Amino acid sequence: MRTLVAAIALPLLAAMPAAAQAPAAQTFVIDLTYESEMDMVRPEVMPHLHVHHNLHLTIARGGALSESRDRSVRRYADQNGMVQVLGSSGDEARYASWKAAPDGTLVRVQHDPQSTRTMTVTLLPDSACRLEVVDKLDPGFTEYEFLRVSTHTMAFFSSYRVIATSCRIHS
Repeated sequence: MRTLVAAIALPLLAAMPAAAQAPAAQTFVIDLTYESEMDMVRPEVMPHLHVHHNLHLTIARGGALSESRDRSVRRYADQNGMVQVLGSSGDEARYASWKAAPDGTLVRVQHDPQSTRTMTVTLLPDSACRLEVVDKLDPGFTEYEFLRVSTHTMAFFSSYRVIATSCRIHS
């Protein structure tokens, strides 16, 4: 189950299931979805805001990774994306970057103004995967600061919790 690394030459791909090991495969796609709930405390008080997040990753032979993402809350939505090469140096300073961990997982670290979000994708047999999303306040902070979907201005939140995740691999 852990042989795709030879074909694509990335440590993370070693964990790809046998179904995705076709020699002609140039790329594979991982779709990640999670639901979060947060309590805005300023500039407005809005408890229990429910946000839907989608990330669509495409990983190509040689390690080129592209990410498109979107979020929605109520009637508002936004989208963004990025491109990087897995294993490249210098990505740590970016807003978000993906790395292949030695255990075969794929890890995304996102640096928000007052917190860090870590997303871990664990590749499982039969083209399955598992997503874990953890937000942690940076030392000295008691609130999360995020870009609002509705106005693209910063807002502060007393809590942030992930309430559901899903992960799907396409080869």
